[in-house]
Amino acid sequence: MRTRIVGRVSMDMLTVNLTPCPAAGIGSPVELWGEQVRVDEVAEPSGTIGYELMCALVDVARSRGACR
Repeated sequence: MRTRIVGRVSMDMLTVNLTPCPAAGIGSPVELWGEQVRVDEVAEPSGTIGYELMCALVDVARSRGACR
């Protein structure tokens, strides 16, 4: 089920409205982009392209030691 971001994205955190998803909670799986949501669809409202989001994600993962 799709839902909406509440407020602004801050650094690498965001808040979403889970009102339409009453069973959602801590540990529930989410999809920022993937099989159901195209990365370009997420990038477009920000005036960018999916490739840029993917590159930024790799940079965050590297800075946190996730890419070794």
